Amino acid sequence: MKRYLLITILLVAILTLGAAPNQVTIKLTTSVPEVLIHGFLKDGSTAEIFAEETVEDAFNPNGAKFTYAVKTNTSIPMTVYATVTPFEQQQAINPAHVNIQQIFVKDESSDGYEATPSAVNEYKLVHFQPDQGGMAVYAYTLTVVANQEEVANAPAGDYKSTVSIGITTEN
Repeated sequence: MKRYLLITILLVAILTLGAAPNQVTIKLTTSVPEVLIHGFLKDGSTAEIFAEETVEDAFNPNGAKFTYAVKTNTSIPMTVYATVTPFEQQQAINPAHVNIQQIFVKDESSDGYEATPSAVNEYKLVHFQPDQGGMAVYAYTLTVVANQEEVANAPAGDYKSTVSIGITTEN
């Protein structure tokens, strides 16, 4: 009897295994997060974007040049603005000021253009819609030119101006 019971259990187990599916599937899902990084490039490299940059000789008649970049994988329209403070004489009791004459913007696809002020000390630099699939870097050469008449009449000393750049998106 034990023999018949053992044979019966083995037959049930074999038939159950034969009835099981011979293929199983799993569905994998994920998403790619949106990335938006902006800042400054150094030495023409697009590998690393820095949050801060210092440009010496900013009173140069040709202006202070630096490269600003946006690294993103989104395709939403963006507008880049800069708030620029006038140059202020450092370590002076009554500091002198030198105003910004113009900001010039150039990218790889244009001859460049003068940024338009949208408010006092605020300039609309770039409006664009990323058009490449995946991660891309969009770089712009910005040139900030100090008012050269005011530079010629400014008292001696060190001067500092701050350019703060922000992005608005059209979501």
